[in-house]
Amino acid sequence: MDTKENNLLTSSPAALKATKVPKSVDPPQKTAEEKAPQQEDREIEEQIKADNKKVVHAVRIVVEAGMISALYLSRSPYFLPLALVITLNEVISQTLIYLAKSNQLIKKITPYVYIFTSISTISSVAYFTGWVINDFYLIYLIHVSSATVGYGLKVGLVSFLLAVATYTSLLHLYQAPSLTYLRLPILSILVFRLLVTQRRYEKIEGLLSNVLNIEKAKGDFISIASHNLRTPVAAIYGYIDLLLRGDTGKLGQEQSDYVKKIKNNNTELERLTEQLLQISILEVGKEVNLFKQPSQIEVIIEGVVDNFAPVASAKGVEIVFKKENYLLSLVDIDVEKIKAVILNLIDNAVKYTDKGKVEIKAKEEGDFIAVSVTDTGSGISKEDLPKLFTKFFRSGNILVYNKVGTGLGLYLGKKIVELHGGSIRVESVEGVGSTFIFTIPIAKTNNFL
Repeated sequence: MDTKENNLLTSSPAALKATKVPKSVDPPQKTAEEKAPQQEDREIEEQIKADNKKVVHAVRIVVEAGMISALYLSRSPYFLPLALVITLNEVISQTLIYLAKSNQLIKKITPYVYIFTSISTISSVAYFTGWVINDFYLIYLIHVSSATVGYGLKVGLVSFLLAVATYTSLLHLYQAPSLTYLRLPILSILVFRLLVTQRRYEKIEGLLSNVLNIEKAKGDFISIASHNLRTPVAAIYGYIDLLLRGDTGKLGQEQSDYVKKIKNNNTELERLTEQLLQISILEVGKEVNLFKQPSQIEVIIEGVVDNFAPVASAKGVEIVFKKENYLLSLVDIDVEKIKAVILNLIDNAVKYTDKGKVEIKAKEEGDFIAVSVTDTGSGISKEDLPKLFTKFFRSGNILVYNKVGTGLGLYLGKKIVELHGGSIRVESVEGVGSTFIFTIPIAKTNNFL
């Protein structure tokens, strides 16, 4: 089977055999395009956090403006000094926020300074104006504690403890009625819930971060390994060809058979290497070029079927292409890539069918051409169906698992079909057989000929 037909995203992987490659391959360096999606995710996350903090600070400024207005309207004798303290508190906060952008130490202490200045300011206002038992004071303390939760659990906990201690002290100084102390549980319960929520959020954030790091490490490993595998694969092809041509001496029949088996296995290794490379390209969001041209899908299918006929016949499996009685509309596709999808589906159908037949059909369905590959093989369980097009998936069915495969063909095939604006699905009954159906859009104009 031709290697280039097995490759799903590159037009001519067989060219690797004729290409001179260096003796060693350095690990591939990520391009700006490859780094862009990960960088973009981090930037979005940081932007969300920054926006949340902006909202918190905006609310605080509105509340502080409200306090100054209330002090003025109440004709408090302490209006000027308290207004000055409130303003000074805001100036300090904004200055720290600005400096924190370039200084990590200031960034660490900013939340704690914010807690101290905010609680001190509102407590001073409450003490000198007699607002200690005013609901506004309690609400503002809750606001400060809840706002600082966004900086992390430790900051939120410090804020909560300081708020409770300050509130209790002022109630005591004002000899507030005993019932007033019942507000403390309200403050505690509300802030405690916020702290618990924050703790859960931090755990989830940590788990997600670990998962993303693992995925990144896997992606990096696949990319590096697949690049470095190209060199020995190409070298093995060169030595195999030397042996088969007899350049190192004539081989006996048994020796020749062994070398051919080595070549077949090397072809599978090359196929796996190319698939891994294409996964690394797809998953970093790098654009895959499609060399589209108007094509007759029946011609492509016939070519693949003719290629597979000897393999199917050797297994005693009948392979049939049921053509329509008329020419289907043209499709604008990358021929090599769509051929690779069809080849993979037929390859799987023949591989997992021990007796019976494989039937291929193509027909028009609205604005799409639908291609189906039906087999009478082992079928797929209901549990496996939802996972079938995921990367590296192999069925737990012993009849399927023991077959040679990487679990990449369907995953990459789905990507190719989707790149063409189509879709792929499967219908299967375990023990009866499967039908894989993919669709690709009909060309917008069929006046090519």
